[in-house]
Amino acid sequence: MANKFTNIKERVVQIAKKQAISQEQFFYSIGMTSASFRGNAKDTPLNSNAVAKIILKYPEVDPYWLLTGERKAAGENILGESKLIYADGDTRCEEKDEIIAMLKSQIEDLKADKEDLRELLHLAKKDKG
Repeated sequence: MANKFTNIKERVVQIAKKQAISQEQFFYSIGMTSASFRGNAKDTPLNSNAVAKIILKYPEVDPYWLLTGERKAAGENILGESKLIYADGDTRCEEKDEIIAMLKSQIEDLKADKEDLRELLHLAKKDKG
């Protein structure tokens, strides 16, 4: 039976084909070459730096789909939980402050990661130059 699921590199090729730039330029933009997406190389893992670059440079790409090949069901958040509806008197409203605090913390973590990536990129550019 043929595998009906695509691997992550096949999904990256799908993304590359939809861009307004050539596939070669797309692969270069994520720090790779097209050779990594052909033949036996397409069955090897995609490095985390390439995943991060795709997510940062191409925000229209659904990270969940990129990693799993599956779309989230409508109405689900990234954790697969149903979206909470906050209405006056709704008991779930009590969870709101906890969720907001968690999201603020995640935002701060992402900002720190972004700064770390910028520093790494600047160091990489200096090493090449």
